[in-house]
Amino acid sequence: MKYLILPVFILSIFICCNAQTNEFTFSYENFEKEIIGYEPKQNEVSDKKFEHSVFVLNEVKKDVNNDALGFNRADYFNILSSFLTLNESKKNILIAYNKFKKSEGSCEYFTSSIFFKSSKFDIIRDDIEKQIKICQDSNLKEASKFNLKTYSSENNLDYNLVELISNISKLDQEYRSAEEKIYLKKQPELDKRNQKLIDSLFNKYQKYIGKTLVGEKFESVMWSVIQHSNLEMMEKYLPIIQKAVQDDDLHQTPFKMLIDRIYSQKENYQIFGSQGGVELASEEIRKKVIATYKIE
Repeated sequence: MKYLILPVFILSIFICCNAQTNEFTFSYENFEKEIIGYEPKQNEVSDKKFEHSVFVLNEVKKDVNNDALGFNRADYFNILSSFLTLNESKKNILIAYNKFKKSEGSCEYFTSSIFFKSSKFDIIRDDIEKQIKICQDSNLKEASKFNLKTYSSENNLDYNLVELISNISKLDQEYRSAEEKIYLKKQPELDKRNQKLIDSLFNKYQKYIGKTLVGEKFESVMWSVIQHSNLEMMEKYLPIIQKAVQDDDLHQTPFKMLIDRIYSQKENYQIFGSQGGVELASEEIRKKVIATYKIE
C-alpha cells in the first residue's frame, strides 16, 4: 500500500449550524493560495483548541513550503479538521471537505476506521458515508486488477519479498476497521504474528523494508506494523525508521507519527499532534525533539 499519511488529530468539538464563523470566505479555485496566507480568528472556541488548530494550520504551511501546488490529502484533511474545530462557516468547511475528497489517495482515509469518528464530522456525515461506500467499491475493483508479479517485474523487485510484505499488509488491516468487539478479539493475534515477521525480515536484510526493496506501494507496511506494536518494539525501530526517512525509503510523516506514539505512551504528550486526545508538548520541548531527530 502507499504510505498512509496519517493526519494530525484535533480535539473533538461538535459544530452546530448556528456557530460563530470567521468573516473570510474561501474560494474553491484559489483555496490553496488563500490557506497559505490565512490567519484564523478565534471565534467561540477555547484558547486550547484555537492554539492547537493554529499549530496544525502552520504545520500544513510548512509541509507545502508555501507552494500552492504542494498540497496532498493529509494537508487537506488537517485543514478540514481545523476548520471544524475553529467553527468555520459551513461553506468554508464544505470547500475544505471537497478539496480533501478529490485529493489523490483520500479513499485510504475514508475506508479506515479512525479518521471520522469524532462528532465534529457530523455536519458532513451523510456525504462521508456515501464516499466510504464509493471508495470500498473502488478498492475492490482496483484489487482485482492489481498484479503482484507485474508490479515486481516493472519495478525490478524481489517477487517473493513483495508477496510477503503484501500479505503482512493485509493482516495488518484485517480487522482494524471492524467493530471494536471483533477487533479486540482477532486483530491482536495477527499483530503479534506480523511483528515476528518484521523482526525476521529486518534480521535478514539489516535495513528498513521500504521503497528500495518493495516499492512505493508497500513502503509503509513495516512502519505500520511497528506503529501497531508495543513501546519496546517502537523504540527499537525508531532509529531504523529515522534512517529510512533520511534515505528516502519512507515518507517523513509516518516517522512523526511514531515519535508521537512513543511520547504519548511515555510522557502523556505528543510533538506533532497525530494522536487523538493527547495534549501537545510545550513549544520548548517540541523544538528540542524536532532538533534531536533532525526533522524539517
